[in-house]
Amino acid sequence: MPDIKGKWSFTRLPPAIRILFKGMPGVWRHRHQLIFCWLIVMQIVTSGPRTLAGLSQAAPGFITEWRFRRLLAAGYWSLKVLLHWFAEEAIKSLPAPENHVLYVIVDGSQKDKRGLKNPAAQKGRLNEHHSWFFGIKFVVLMVAWEDYRLPVDFQIVLPKGHPDYRKENELFRHMLSHFQPPGWADWVIVVGDAAFAAKDNMKLIQARDHADPHSRWGFVFAIARTWNMADGKSLKNLVRHTPRSCYRQTWIPRLPDHKRRKTFWPKFYSKRRFTGVSG
Repeated sequence: MPDIKGKWSFTRLPPAIRILFKGMPGVWRHRHQLIFCWLIVMQIVTSGPRTLAGLSQAAPGFITEWRFRRLLAAGYWSLKVLLHWFAEEAIKSLPAPENHVLYVIVDGSQKDKRGLKNPAAQKGRLNEHHSWFFGIKFVVLMVAWEDYRLPVDFQIVLPKGHPDYRKENELFRHMLSHFQPPGWADWVIVVGDAAFAAKDNMKLIQARDHADPHSRWGFVFAIARTWNMADGKSLKNLVRHTPRSCYRQTWIPRLPDHKRRKTFWPKFYSKRRFTGVSG
C-alpha cells in the first residue's frame, strides 16, 4: 500500500512467494532466507535501476541495503544450488513441447567489473575484432524449447595464472556430464558456436547417447573452416564460402546496454524469398 509520502511499500511477502520458496534447499543461516525472498520480490516489482539501495526503499523497514549486502557477501551458501533448484521447479511447471525435443545451449560471455581485488577478474578480449574488457568470464548452460529459455548451470572461467584454471571446454563438459534432462525429453540436442566444437565435447555427447536409455542425444556445432577431415582435407575445401552478395543486410535498433545497433545478414535466393539467418 502507498505510505503518507505516496510511495509504494510492502509489509509482508505475497502468499504465492512464501509457498514457492518453502521448498527451497536449506542452505541458509540466521534470517538470510527471508532476506533472499525479499530480494527476489523487489527485483520483480521494482522499476528502474535495480540497485540494492533502490530495492530496499519499497521493502519493509527491517530490509535495508546493508542487509542485502551481507546476504550477497556471505560465503557459506552456494548460488549454483539455488539455480539448480529454480531451474528444476521452472521446468516442471512449464508445458512440454509437442515434439519432445529439448535444446541444450552452451555459450560464453563476460561481465564487466571495476574491482581489482576479485580473484576471478581478468583482462582480455574474445578476438581481435572485439574491444578489451576487464571483468569476469563465464560459461553458461541453458535449456530451450518453443518460447522458453532457462539457465540451468554456469561456471566461472578463472585467469590462466590461477592454480584452479580450467579451459572453457573442460567447464562445459563438467556441466554437461552432470546435467539431467526432464522426463519428457525424447531428444536432447546440444547447440554451441565454433568455440565449443571440440572433439572431446562430441565424444561426450555420443557417450551420453549410448548410456541414456530414455533420450537420444545429438549435437549441432558451428565448425571453423580450418578443421581437417579424416582424409586430411580441410573443411574449407569441401564447403564453399558464400559471398556477401547472397545476403541482404538488415538491423535492429540499438539496445539500451549496447553502444551500436545489431546488424544481421539474412540469406535470400530471390527478391521475395528469404531463408536462414546469418549473424
